[in-house]
Amino acid sequence: MGACSSAVDNDAAVESITVTPATATVAVGATLTLGATLRDGDGDAMPGVRVLWTSEDATIASVSQTGVVTGVRVGSVLVAASARGKDSFARLTIIPAPVASVRLSAANHAMFIGDSVRLVAQTLDGAGNVLGRPVTWSTSNAAVASVTSDGLVSAITPGGAIITASSEGRSAVASITVSPIAVASISVLPDDNTVVVGQTTQLTAELRDASGAPVTNRVIAWSSSDALIATVTSQGVVTAVAPGSAIISASIDGKSASAGVIVTARPASAVILSPGQITIFSGQALQLGALVTDDRGQVLTGRVISFASSNPLIATVSNAGVVTGLTAGTVTITATSEGASGTASITVTPEPVVTLSVSPSTTTLTVGQALQLSVIARGATGQSLSLAGRAVSWSTSTPAITSVSSGGLVAALAVGTGVVVLTVDGRQASATLTVTVAPVASVVVSPSAPNVNVGQTAQLTATPLSSTGQTLTGRATTWSTSAATVATVSSAGLVTGVGAGTATVTATIEGKSASATVTVQVPISSITMSPSSATLNVAWTTTLTATARNSSNNAIPGVQFTWSSSNTSVATVSSSGVVTGIAPGSATITASAGGKTGTAAITVQLAPIDRIVVTPANPSVKVNNTVQLTATVYDARNNVLTGRTVTWSSSNTNRATVNSTGLVTGKSTGTATITASSGGKSGSTAVTVTN
Repeated sequence: MGACSSAVDNDAAVESITVTPATATVAVGATLTLGATLRDGDGDAMPGVRVLWTSEDATIASVSQTGVVTGVRVGSVLVAASARGKDSFARLTIIPAPVASVRLSAANHAMFIGDSVRLVAQTLDGAGNVLGRPVTWSTSNAAVASVTSDGLVSAITPGGAIITASSEGRSAVASITVSPIAVASISVLPDDNTVVVGQTTQLTAELRDASGAPVTNRVIAWSSSDALIATVTSQGVVTAVAPGSAIISASIDGKSASAGVIVTARPASAVILSPGQITIFSGQALQLGALVTDDRGQVLTGRVISFASSNPLIATVSNAGVVTGLTAGTVTITATSEGASGTASITVTPEPVVTLSVSPSTTTLTVGQALQLSVIARGATGQSLSLAGRAVSWSTSTPAITSVSSGGLVAALAVGTGVVVLTVDGRQASATLTVTVAPVASVVVSPSAPNVNVGQTAQLTATPLSSTGQTLTGRATTWSTSAATVATVSSAGLVTGVGAGTATVTATIEGKSASATVTVQVPISSITMSPSSATLNVAWTTTLTATARNSSNNAIPGVQFTWSSSNTSVATVSSSGVVTGIAPGSATITASAGGKTGTAAITVQLAPIDRIVVTPANPSVKVNNTVQLTATVYDARNNVLTGRTVTWSSSNTNRATVNSTGLVTGKSTGTATITASSGGKSGSTAVTVTN
């Protein structure tokens, strides 16, 4: 097995080679022994057969002829075992040598506040070789001494801190001692500054100790008297924010100094649009970037920018600079700010249709039904595309089964399977429609309530309807009657009156039914009215009774009469024979049935007055003022009578007078009775006259 290179040989062919392990990880400089197992066609192991070992890249990993792999550099490599024309491979990953220790450039360091020193850390392998691995720095007390990611230690406050350099689980430490240096004086330079909005200037704070020697590497507290005018960083960098003036102060150890800053505005010199030239699709939106710069090329912020399109029919632009393509063409977008401007050229092209689909792609319709197909066209971005301005055509490969309009409205014509094809800009999509016979949803029988004389016939018609109310044709109808002794019905819906009475005739189509109520009556010979004449007052009613009789003068029950009035302005009549008086005069009321009529003479007269009510009741009116009274005339049935002449009078005209329309005028204080009279009846109210 494995790394044999002995010369024990035989003539059997090698059927397979298995390398173990098939995958492995080896550190740079480390070794790993691979093994190879050879088997013949019977699956038996073949010891003693010579195996040749090779590396895909010896600069990553080398391999001896005994299968010992040595990691050279980081990477991935295949190692092959070969024998008698057969090969097998192992995938090896070479990883860096692990860190064995970390070495620091100094074990301890004394510092003053504000000082900084860079520590150097080296990573070593087990043999003491420098590896150059990444190092992580940390401090035990960041308030005393901080350390950056590259080992720069800064003294912050007095005290002690341990700085640790770590790499792959190994570390080294340095002890840091921080001592303070007292600041005796501070000055800020320059002390008078003029800055344009958006620009910066560097202020410097000079520190000196009691001996006048400069103090360096100290953390200075910077502040601005008005951050809306100018701000200052912890390094003394002043940024102009808005026109005005501000005082910038530097403080440390209870000492402070300041400098004045005057901020002025800089006018816009140019507007830069980006991109300056681009092509977009119809319907696509693009956000333009716009920078306002001054005459030094510096970007000015907070400036108002207006946008305009040279042709809004091709492309529009919003107040925020969003350009939307509408139709094919080229436009110039102009951005303007404070008299300065810049342009961008936008070319709009129709986005090509990449995918096309019809919805629904498959469906079932019934004959006579219509369906509006919808279209989804998408471009390369997957966005839905408008069909406006594109070459759109609809067609059907089965015109006998389905038709389709230019707008995609499909109509089902006959039973079968139809295919509708949509073509847009050369791309096609289709929909398959299965057309079936519409089921019967309901049945309508007409007439719904015919009258038939004994021995006569009436033709009924049954109409089947779909769920949408469409009339269906070619459906078989079954007719039946509830009382064959009253009326019979043929298979064609012909009803024959057999005997007086009522029968229900039903039509059934595909399980759905509807009925008609058939009234069979004996032929009418005459109609009599009761009473034959009547007199009634206006607005009063009376009920007439009509009786149909046969040739033997016997009454025929159940006859439906049609009522009418010869003069509806005098008297009207309801469908049940109730007569209502409308106005004085005469009218003839007629009841009709079976071609026969009966009449009654009606005389309408004015209703006698029963009472008169005067309103308002007991009103008051001041001297020389007026109050309007109203008289309402009623009959005995409490109906209001109109058109009656009313006469007005006062019981004391020295107190109050009344004219012919009921307007009362107060004359002197006191009470008078005002009376309204008509048709021998009267009504009154007391009127009180006050100062």
